[in-house]
Formats: sequence, C-alpha cells, structure tokens
Amino acid sequence: MTDIIPGMIPQNLNIIREKLEMVKDLVKKVQIDLVDGKYAPPKTWPFNGDQYDQMVKMVRGEEKFPHIDDFLLEIDMLVLHPIEYLSDLLSIGARSFVIHIDSTDHVKECLKTIKDAGCEAGLGIKPSVDSALLDPFLFQADFIQFMGNDRVGYNGVELDSAVLSKIKNFHLAHSFVPIQIDIGVNLETIPKLKAVGVSRFISGTAVFTVPDIKVALTKLQNA
Repeated sequence: MTDIIPGMIPQNLNIIREKLEMVKDLVKKVQIDLVDGKYAPPKTWPFNGDQYDQMVKMVRGEEKFPHIDDFLLEIDMLVLHPIEYLSDLLSIGARSFVIHIDSTDHVKECLKTIKDAGCEAGLGIKPSVDSALLDPFLFQADFIQFMGNDRVGYNGVELDSAVLSKIKNFHLAHSFVPIQIDIGVNLETIPKLKAVGVSRFISGTAVFTVPDIKVALTKLQNA
C-alpha cells in the first residue's frame, strides 16, 4: 500500500481544524506547511496576521493544538531560520519535521535539536537546489523530501517532470535514505515517482478537493 500523508497549507487555525477532522480515523500522519512569507510566499498560520499568539498559548498549555492526539503531526518548515521555531513546535506536539536545506546555515543544529527530542528529522530540497548540499547530513537525517516544483507554498501546483531524474540519481547514489515528495502527487504521478525511488507521498489537492476523501485516499494508496 502506498504511504499517503495528507498535506495542507493553512491560512488559519480553523482550516487546520476542519481539514484534520476530514481525515480523522483515515490516516495516522498529516503534514502541515508553515510558511513565513520570507522563504516562500504566502504566509500561513501562525505567521499570517497576529496568529502567533495562538502558538504562544499552546506553548504555555493554555490551549491545545487541534487533534494533536489523533495524528502524528509533521511540520514542513518553509521558513528562514527554522531553529527559531523548533522549541515552540516541539512544545505543541509536533513529532516530525522537514528542514529545507537552503533555509538555514544551521542545518546540523536543527537536525540535532529534533533528534534529541526523540522526533523524526527530514531535509527538504527544491528542484533548482543542488542535491550535493544534502550530502554532509545524510546520516543524520531520517528522510529526504523532494519538492515536486520550485513553486512551494501554493496548492494545486503540478509536478515538474525534471524532478524525476533528480530523484532517480539521488536514489541510485543513496538508496539507504527514504525519500518522500511534496507537490504534484496524484494518481497519474505516483507510479512515475515510485519508479524512481519515492516511498512516501504528501498530497493535498488530491485529498482535500474531492467529493469523497475516503475513496480518494483508497485510490491513492492503491496507485
């Protein structure tokens, strides 16, 4: 069965709550993109407006992240200087992270902070970024997340076919590293991505924009 992880790019906490409710009891893991408007546009929760106050309340224990006990929460950190936010995100219950290789000069520190907390640490990379930048960290990272397009932070973006050869070459050189992909995941692209070494798939549009999410997930899982 194909490992499908529903992903979302939420503008506010209500969207997170609504979408998590949609996939409750259907999957064990979800991915939420946090976009600061600097590494990539547009801003999402908690950077959109004054919503970081909601994060602060969660860190203090005054509020609880929606459905945090129902899922393993993975955060795709589309932010500059991710080390600044890791402590807060760990405090609210996130248990898996994607740190983008071109977002910080402190990759090793980020990975260590996550791993020391007993959580899963992945590295993200866009098609235009040199895969060689990943090499020093491959034995520290738990997985690599390839982005299917340079246009990160948006819903409904198509897979850039050039990423297929990039993933294939990486997988041939580093077959011990699990690979997941975000952007452009659907029934048509999953077989092509599997063929080059991808084992985990982040899907937003193909999951959340269909009439029957359960049916859609089943089809994706059997692709």
